[in-house]
Amino acid sequence: MSSHRLAISVALLGVLLFLPAVSATYAGDKPLETAYHDEFNGAHLFTLGNSTYSGALNPGDRYAVDFEVELPEDATIRYQRLYVYWAWSKLDQKAIYPSVSVTRTDTGALLNSTGRSVDSKGFVSKNDFFSGMDIFETADLSPGKNAFTAVLENTADDNRTFVVQGIGLLVIYECPESPEVVCWIKEGADLLYNSYGITPPMATSRIKFEGKVEKSDLSSAELLLIAPSGGYTRENIPEINRLFLNREGETSMPSFFESILSALFPGSNGREWVNIFDSDETRQVGIDRRDVLPYLRSENNFAAVRDEKDYLVLTNAVLWAEKR
Repeated sequence: MSSHRLAISVALLGVLLFLPAVSATYAGDKPLETAYHDEFNGAHLFTLGNSTYSGALNPGDRYAVDFEVELPEDATIRYQRLYVYWAWSKLDQKAIYPSVSVTRTDTGALLNSTGRSVDSKGFVSKNDFFSGMDIFETADLSPGKNAFTAVLENTADDNRTFVVQGIGLLVIYECPESPEVVCWIKEGADLLYNSYGITPPMATSRIKFEGKVEKSDLSSAELLLIAPSGGYTRENIPEINRLFLNREGETSMPSFFESILSALFPGSNGREWVNIFDSDETRQVGIDRRDVLPYLRSENNFAAVRDEKDYLVLTNAVLWAEKR
């Protein structure tokens, strides 16, 4: 090999060594995956109970959330999960996964873990710790009123710590008297931050809702998004995040003409919203619910969540469409 080619090869190797791993960055590189998709007569609920920010949990520390939900007497559970939203998992200044258990106090049952999704900055620097979501099965809730407490414990046998931003409960249930629905349940953890060279288009996580849906048959459609840290920032930034539905990004069309186009052809170019998540210093799991029926397509619908200095972890998306 010539000295010129050798120099080029060494230079390329040096660049590759300093590139962030594609499996973990501030960019939208970990799209949420489909956990459940079906059509049936039923309804759903999502609640954070009385979740609040935990602060650092040391080994042996516990964190409890109370839940109260009521289901119809003829409800049958189809899909039910408990989501633990955690961050800053570390051992001293080293990134490490948390050691977690969750117990339901009403039954005393230790819940079965079914998955974990994680993300991080993706490059070596100060405070490069893991954030993510742990998923647990729960014993089926009963028809009628249900009240229970989920108790999380840091079960580490070393000095690792982490914080909990909240615990969420999702229940999908079948009910003969409810409308016929089609739903998509998406889960994962995609850390988004428009910083450290990550541009807003890069800090965008795309959510695909595969398949067809007959829009003319629908009476309503709601998109639910969950994002720990989303919507809360101490900086005075007027626009911190965006949601695009069936739109590839900001339009270059003047707002006047876009308004005319939208009036003539509702939903033809999807929709964009700004500052979507609702959270605060105490309740740090951002939630967004909105009507999306006018902007749905007949197939291959998608949403895209973009960070603009918000710093958020996109973890859950539920598209719930009711038929007439």
